[in-house]
Amino acid sequence: MNRAVTANRFRLAILVTLSLVLVLGSYWVLEVLRKSGDAGATRPVRTAPDYYVQKFTFVKMAKASNARYNISGDLLVHNPKDDSFEVTRPIVNNLVSGRPATVMHSDRALVNSGSSEIQMIGNVDVNRPASGASERFHMISTYLLLLPDDDIMKTDKPVELALGTTVLHGTGMVANNSTRQLDLASRVHGVYVPAVAK
Repeated sequence: MNRAVTANRFRLAILVTLSLVLVLGSYWVLEVLRKSGDAGATRPVRTAPDYYVQKFTFVKMAKASNARYNISGDLLVHNPKDDSFEVTRPIVNNLVSGRPATVMHSDRALVNSGSSEIQMIGNVDVNRPASGASERFHMISTYLLLLPDDDIMKTDKPVELALGTTVLHGTGMVANNSTRQLDLASRVHGVYVPAVAK
C-alpha cells in the first residue's frame, strides 16, 4: 500500500512539473513572438494633416540677412507625408532690394518642404508697380510656378500680361526677374498702345 501511494505521488509530481514547464515555456515563446512582432512592425505613414495655422505670415530670409520674400494667407495646412504645405488665399511678396515689390495672389498655393517651389493655383494675379525705369507689370493666369530662390516664375497655362501700355496674350511663359527676360511659348499676340506724352 505504501509503495502504491508513493508511486502515485511520484507520477503526480512529474505531471505537475511537466505542466509547469509547459506553461512557462509557452509564456516565454509568446513573449519572444510579441517582442519580435513589435520590433519588426513599421509605424503607419501619417497622411492626414498634423497641424494648421490661421492668418499667418512666413518670411524667407536671404543670405545677407534681409527679407527675400514673404507668404501670408488665411490658412496654412502641413502635410506630414511629404512635409509640404497648402495655403488658402495666399499672398506672396517678392522683396528684392532696390526694386519695387512684386505682389502675387491666388486662390490657393502648394509649397514644397524646402520652400523652393510655390505652386499658385486658381485666379493667379501678379502685380509690380512702375518704379524708375521699370514699367508696371501685371499678369493673370490659372496657374503659376514660383522658384523664389532663382527669381523665376513660369507656367504652361494661358497668360495675359500687361507691361506698361503693351498687352500680351500667350500660352506658356517663363519670366526671369533677375535677368529681366520674359519668354512666351505659343499662341502669342499683343497690342501696343503708345504712351501719352505728358
